[in-house]
Amino acid sequence: MTIGVIGYGNMGESFSKAIKGHAEILVYDVSDEKRQRALSEGFGVANSLEFLLESSDWLLLAVKPKDVEGVIKTIREKIGDRLLISVVAGLSLSKMEEMSKTSKIIRLMPNINALVGKATIACAFGGGVKEEEKESFRRVFSKAGSLYEIEENLFDAFTALAGSGPAFAFKFVHALALAGVREGFSYQLAKSIAIDMLLGSCELLKVMGGYPEDWISKVASPGGTTIEGIKVLEERGFAGIVMECIQKTSEKAKRLL
Repeated sequence: MTIGVIGYGNMGESFSKAIKGHAEILVYDVSDEKRQRALSEGFGVANSLEFLLESSDWLLLAVKPKDVEGVIKTIREKIGDRLLISVVAGLSLSKMEEMSKTSKIIRLMPNINALVGKATIACAFGGGVKEEEKESFRRVFSKAGSLYEIEENLFDAFTALAGSGPAFAFKFVHALALAGVREGFSYQLAKSIAIDMLLGSCELLKVMGGYPEDWISKVASPGGTTIEGIKVLEERGFAGIVMECIQKTSEKAKRLL
């Protein structure tokens, strides 16, 4: 199977690298520099959208929102029975169907972690996507990260939780690193310790299961050091701050449509 990737920016490049070996990749981008980069990274390159279309079984649309209309206009009459997979931010299935005249569309919402093959990806299927195509899609695109099939009306909330979420996680890592500096560590060492601690904690929660509060009680012994820190977080409304952060981000995502 050949997947034609339209647009070789961050997302196009990230997905191409993640699914390489599980599908043949053919890239098209209007930028000669990006086409050359794709070529140097071992991918086939098309010099025109028409050639890409003729040579591909599936299409991955990874262009900026402002460029979608022009691309769709070029390929609309020739999409045929091909599967169209879109990572274009804010572009709904219904709008895509209206523009492309096909319902064989999968909408994706990945986050920046796709750059290292660890994306958290929301997906929603158009009515024309067959069950066997869904299974093939899951098999191939799960190589880029974790897939979550959700209702499209939850995409804004997903954007806040997983799309913007890495920025909030980076902010937390930075805060932990600064705390380490205050205690006497270098920033780089404190950052490394914080990253490893968070990765290990998340892996424990993922593998062992249970609720975060259950594990908090295992770490925080009676009268110990941990409960002193937990007390500060509770007094300052840590959970409420995070909830409001996600709520405001989600509301902003809705207003941008």
